[in-house]
Amino acid sequence: MNILMSIVGFILAVLTPLANLILTDPTAPFDKEVAAVEEKVGGFMKGICHTDREYELITGANIEWLREDIPIPIAPDGSRNFYYDYWKAEMQEYVDNGIRIMGVTPYPDDYIAVGLDPRNPENEEKIKEIALFYLEDLKGIVDAYQITNEMGVDRFTEPLTLEEAARFIGIQLEAMYPVKGDIITGYNLCAQAMLQLPGLMREYHQYCDYVGIDVYLGCFENITKNADMYLTALKYVRFATGKPVMMCEFGYIGLGEPKSAAEKKEILEGYGYSSEKEAIADIDNFIAQLPPDIKEEFDEFYADLSAEEKGALLFDGEYSNHIYCELAEGIGLYGFEHTVEGQAKFYEYIIPKIENLDYVIGAFVYEWQDNGRCYVCGQNECPVETKWGIVDYEGNPKPAYYAVQKAFGEID
Repeated sequence: MNILMSIVGFILAVLTPLANLILTDPTAPFDKEVAAVEEKVGGFMKGICHTDREYELITGANIEWLREDIPIPIAPDGSRNFYYDYWKAEMQEYVDNGIRIMGVTPYPDDYIAVGLDPRNPENEEKIKEIALFYLEDLKGIVDAYQITNEMGVDRFTEPLTLEEAARFIGIQLEAMYPVKGDIITGYNLCAQAMLQLPGLMREYHQYCDYVGIDVYLGCFENITKNADMYLTALKYVRFATGKPVMMCEFGYIGLGEPKSAAEKKEILEGYGYSSEKEAIADIDNFIAQLPPDIKEEFDEFYADLSAEEKGALLFDGEYSNHIYCELAEGIGLYGFEHTVEGQAKFYEYIIPKIENLDYVIGAFVYEWQDNGRCYVCGQNECPVETKWGIVDYEGNPKPAYYAVQKAFGEID
């Protein structure tokens, strides 16, 4: 998630008034492809991302699916990756406790780490072999696959271009298609790639059962304000791909507020600067002092940018929220505050609306539990990636748990 989400937010804001006119799909209730996919998965997929093994608590919220990342099955030295077998055994436990699994295949850099750079055509056959291995080895455990995740987001896509990422996804879908049986396969869209990737994937849509979307409106940018823009985004994916649509990730941050000017100045002074302008004038030294996770991202992805460009990334987009450990002024949806009560109200409102779209086959809440550490910046006081859970850090149900329980329970 970054400044590009603001671009998507602006586009959705423009499209929303026209959505019912240009994006409505009146054939959706009669779409045989949607019905066929729903028959394979047993109806609307009521899911969540990244749980602990609290099986009764999970199923008690009327959650039927878990969406989890699959480790790559080989280690850099070519041996079996022991963590893959651990993951497989863990997923079997979920299945034994009545929870179905949607597996997300690895990122491009996972393949690069084991010597299979997707940019090299010589590696394509081995990448396809791994896709087929998953189908065979996880038979009876994984009933749905998402091929990699959020291509178009730098930290997940690099060093591939979006065109290379599309082929990386497509060759795996194509390899799995003839032998997957009732298992469903697809990919997801996110950020600016929701505008570009559908066109790049057009030749591969024949191998997809669905196209997914990850959307977090009101959480990373201050443009989108209307929760119904979720429906606009879903209608857009339907319009752009013609496929059944899945909400692969959606959620709402349950805590966070803006910092005052004085609080922000104090944080900057901790780095040795009195203002953002002063920090930008000495940008490389400023970046060198940032939390290691942010510094590493800038070193890896943005080293060649100018000082002005680096400054814009740091202070005009998502990274600013991480630097200041805040949700900036204006970030939020009308009627839904970033509180535990607002988070619950969000799920109570939006889940029935998502399910009511005939071409949407499932929705996966992000996520199960609050985190003690932000995975982007590494700070435990940063709300951006720590307060998404429907249970708290100790595993106690939050109001959002009961909202999801109620909303999913009302879906036939």
